[in-house]
Amino acid sequence: MEEQIDFLFADGSGTELHLPDPRSGLYEEITATWGIPVGQITHVVLHGHNFSDLQGRLELSRAPDLPFDRREVLALRIGTIEFSSRQIASWAII
Repeated sequence: MEEQIDFLFADGSGTELHLPDPRSGLYEEITATWGIPVGQITHVVLHGHNFSDLQGRLELSRAPDLPFDRREVLALRIGTIEFSSRQIASWAII
């Protein structure tokens, strides 16, 4: 028995495959629950932290427990600087 070869038919001369980011659904749920743009390049103003403001991709330092509870504190970071969701005074997507 011969092996079947899979074909991809697409418009245009150059085909690029971009697999969906598995984190995007998680980030969308966190953004909807906490109102914080995780995964986006963001300017964040902090209070109660050594840095008053940071700029870069807002990421999770630790994933929140399931089911999501907006009263839970998120462990976040921009680069190597870690902070909590309660320390965010304001944010803006860049």
